[in-house]
Amino acid sequence: MIDLDVAIVGGGFSGSAVAAQLARHAPDGFSVRIFEPSELGRGAAYGTRHAEHLLNTRAAGMSMFPDDPEHFVRWLGRRADRAAFVPRRLYGDYVAEIARRALERPHFRLVNGRVRAIRRSGRGFVVESAAGSRIEARAVVLATGNALPADHFLPAEVTAHPGYVGDPWRYDYRSVGGHVLLIGSGLTALDVLVALRASGHRGIVHIISRHGRYPAVHADVAPYDVIPALDARDARSVLRGFRRHVAEACLRGFDWRSVVDAVRPESESIWRRLPPLERRRFERHLRTHWERHRHRAPEQVDAVRDVYARSGKAITYAGRLAALQRGCARIALNDGTTVTLRPDWIVNCSGVGGVRVMARDPLIEGMLADGIVSAETRGLGLRTTWELASIDASGTPVEGLWIVGPPVRGSRFEATAVPELRVMAELAASEILASLRGNTAPMSLAAQA
Repeated sequence: MIDLDVAIVGGGFSGSAVAAQLARHAPDGFSVRIFEPSELGRGAAYGTRHAEHLLNTRAAGMSMFPDDPEHFVRWLGRRADRAAFVPRRLYGDYVAEIARRALERPHFRLVNGRVRAIRRSGRGFVVESAAGSRIEARAVVLATGNALPADHFLPAEVTAHPGYVGDPWRYDYRSVGGHVLLIGSGLTALDVLVALRASGHRGIVHIISRHGRYPAVHADVAPYDVIPALDARDARSVLRGFRRHVAEACLRGFDWRSVVDAVRPESESIWRRLPPLERRRFERHLRTHWERHRHRAPEQVDAVRDVYARSGKAITYAGRLAALQRGCARIALNDGTTVTLRPDWIVNCSGVGGVRVMARDPLIEGMLADGIVSAETRGLGLRTTWELASIDASGTPVEGLWIVGPPVRGSRFEATAVPELRVMAELAASEILASLRGNTAPMSLAAQA
C-alpha cells in the first residue's frame, strides 16, 4: 500500500487549484496524488464540446491565484483582453496547464481513474480506486465538482423520455432537433441555446422556469467607490440595506451592477453573520433574485437568446412542468392556465444538484453511510467548518478530510465561481500544510512562502 501525504479526489478546477497551491508551498518530499478519470483541469464547466461557450466572468477576474490577479491575463499573452469573456475550453487549457505544472514536482502524480471508497484508517484514510488499488493518505481533499441537475421534482416519465438530457454541460447538441424543452432559465439554459444555435438547430425551444426570468446581462460599469455595510441581523435587513445602497449609488451615477460587485467580496462574511433560520429564509425567498443579478451573462450570450426570441423560435413560460404523458408535456403556468406541447428533447437546466444527486455516486454514498461526511440542513451540499473541514454525522470536524468546491454549497454562500473557488483552494492548502506539520493554528500561505 502506497503511503502519501494528500489524496485529491477530483481534477477539475478545485482539485487542480489545491494541487497548485500545495506545489507552491509544500516542503520537499511532500507527496500528492490527484484522482481524475477524465481530462485534467476540465470538469463539467470547462469540458464543453462547443467552442462558442464563454466564461461568465471577464478575463481579469479569472486568475487561479488570489495573490496574483493578473496571472490568467498574462497567460493569455497576445490574446489578452482583460474585459473579454473568453471561451471556456480555452480557460480549461489554462487550468490543465497549471495542473500539469504542479505534477512536474517530485512526488506529485496523476491517477487516471475514479475513487470508489474513502475510509478512515489508523494513520489517516484509505483511498480505494475503481481499479482496486489502495492508497493510504494522511489527508484527503474531496473536490468532486458539480453534481448533475436534480430530477426528483420532475414527473417520473421525464427521465424515461428518449430525448431526456440529464447532463446539460457535456452533451453534444449536434444530434438535437425538433421541439426542445429546457427546464430552467438560468445560465445553463443560455448555454444550451448557444450550443443549439451553433449546432444548426432549426426547431422551437420552449423554456420553463418558476419565474420565467433570465440572468441579468453584463455591462461596462464604473466600480463602486463604497464598500457596502449591510446589517446581517436577518435576511430582510440585508435586503433593505442592499436596496438602500443601490438607490444611493444610482443617484450618484453608478449602475446597480457596481453595487452587486462591491458586495460580492463581503458576501461570505455577511452569510456567516446571518442566524441559521435567516439563511434558510434567504435561500427560500431571495437566493434566486441574487443569483440572477450576481451570476450575469455576457452580452454575446444573451444576444443568442434575443435572436431566438425575436424569431419566435424561443417561448418562455413562468410555471412548472406538471405532467408528461404519452410524450405530451403539460405546463402549469403561474396564472392558472395550462399549455400542452410535445417535445422531442427535454434538457434539465435546473442547476447544480444537491446531496440527493451527489449520493448517486458510490463514493459519496459510502462516505455518507460511514458518517465521515454529512448533508447540511437544506441538502444543498456537504457540511463543513468555515475552514472547509468535513463535519461528520455526529457534528464533529473530521481531522484530515477537507471538502472544496461545489460540494460545500449551503455551508458556503458562494461555491461555484472561480473568485470564490480559488480562495477555498488556498485556504484548504494552508489548513492541510498546517495540520500535517502539527501546528496548532494554520499559517497563511504568504507566511509559509
